[in-house]
Amino acid sequence: MLDTKMLLGALDELENRGVSREITIQSLKEAFQSIFKKKDFVDERIQVDILPEEGQINIYSIKKVVEEVNDDALEIELEEALETNKDAKIGDDYFKKIELDSFTKQDAYKFKAILKQKIKEAEKAAIVDAYSDKQGELISGVVEKITDNSTFINIGRVTVALNNRHKIGDETFTVGQTIKVHLSEVSSAVGGPQLQVSRADSGFLRRLFEAEITEIYEGYVEIKDIAREAGERSKVSVYSKDRNIDPIGACIGQAGTKIQRICQQIGREKIDIVQYHELPGLFIAEALKPATVLGVAVNNENKSAIAVVKDGDLRVAIGKKGINVLLAVRLTGWKIDIKELTTALEEHIAYTSLDELNRQEEEMILSRQRDEIVKAAQEESNSVVESVEENETGEVSEDLAQEEKKQEVEQVQEEEKENVVQEEAVTPTKQEVKFEDEKVELKPVFMQAKVSLDELEKQIEEEKKKNKNQPKPKKYKKEEYEEPKKEEVVEKVDRNNYMEVEYTEEELEEIENQEAEDAPTYDDDIDYDEYDKYYED
Repeated sequence: MLDTKMLLGALDELENRGVSREITIQSLKEAFQSIFKKKDFVDERIQVDILPEEGQINIYSIKKVVEEVNDDALEIELEEALETNKDAKIGDDYFKKIELDSFTKQDAYKFKAILKQKIKEAEKAAIVDAYSDKQGELISGVVEKITDNSTFINIGRVTVALNNRHKIGDETFTVGQTIKVHLSEVSSAVGGPQLQVSRADSGFLRRLFEAEITEIYEGYVEIKDIAREAGERSKVSVYSKDRNIDPIGACIGQAGTKIQRICQQIGREKIDIVQYHELPGLFIAEALKPATVLGVAVNNENKSAIAVVKDGDLRVAIGKKGINVLLAVRLTGWKIDIKELTTALEEHIAYTSLDELNRQEEEMILSRQRDEIVKAAQEESNSVVESVEENETGEVSEDLAQEEKKQEVEQVQEEEKENVVQEEAVTPTKQEVKFEDEKVELKPVFMQAKVSLDELEKQIEEEKKKNKNQPKPKKYKKEEYEEPKKEEVVEKVDRNNYMEVEYTEEELEEIENQEAEDAPTYDDDIDYDEYDKYYED
């Protein structure tokens, strides 16, 4: 029986060193299986069960139950299996327990060596897993040891070596001092996990900017690239998508407070912050600051450029030991040659001035913005088309339904306006139509206005009242009718102007009959009471 407290204590100690309990138990299982394979049980299947709480380690040899055994290491007869397991059947796995007392002292040494190797590998894997997520970040550590070539720094679970070539210039440290390093690489090697740290690479300076400048950390200002000669000079190109934000001013801070906090952590190293430009000529001019660049001639084929500076600024553009132009080349990725203005004019170098370069970049930005607007409009149009297609298949969206309702309301309002115009159009109009030989004058046409039902009923009531107040017509019967007497008009006739005509009796009788026919006649069948009743109603 194992000592439970000792086993649990070993597991806890390994867990404090970064090796989880599950990894340790798995290492133990693999160590036991390896011992069995190296001993007499080469082909045998082995199962190891470790129960830390109970302090037990159970090892089983697994064999297949068969009628006739062909391989003693892998098979067992049914009769033999039934002796210890009454439920054994052909085809089942038979588990035979192996006692730990069967292990010799030599087996124990082998087991110890194998277990140490497994645990060491587990520790390496645990360290790699723990620090792989921190690759590219700043890590604080304590200086433990200093040698001629390296400084050893404890960063928590492991001690890393900072080589002198990864220091900032000739900086020195003291034991116990807390410093920041950039974890540039994490890898797993045969000798153990490899964690490479540095203070001289560009990643160290980038992380310092992100830690000290809020605009960069929040994403309002972006670091495009960094060219660095640790301990001497660095150039940092910055950019902001928001044209209302000055990226250089955001990095420098009020009265240079932000950039000073960064400089305090890198010693005497100088930092130039330049604004990134998409146009190569402008970017090259910015990268050569503090020199005053008047113009740039760009050759896109071989990615080279000639920067024209004002007379007397050649030394400033090149910098001490050529460091300024060297960093400008690294930052831009272009091969740069520098000429003073006088020399450029003598050599007839055709360059583009900074004003013209600024104008070209502004046009490029405006063109891109127009393209983005057109693209957004096209996407919106496509989405509308897709929405219409969905509506045609029966999936009517709420927005389109509201739009259709709005169009219906507008149509009704338009019809009401047309009706009002028709009601107001009561003024008579006069038209003239010309034909080939004559002119026909058309009489005025009066447009009848539309009236509502209430107005019509009101007019009928007024008409009834008006008819009711009129005097009733007098009723006449045929026998009572008397032809009104005509006044006799005596007209003096000059008989000299007329010829007298004498009528015979037959002609006179015919004239009387004709007059009788022309006289008014009355129908006895007419009921005049109905007329009176109509007017009374």
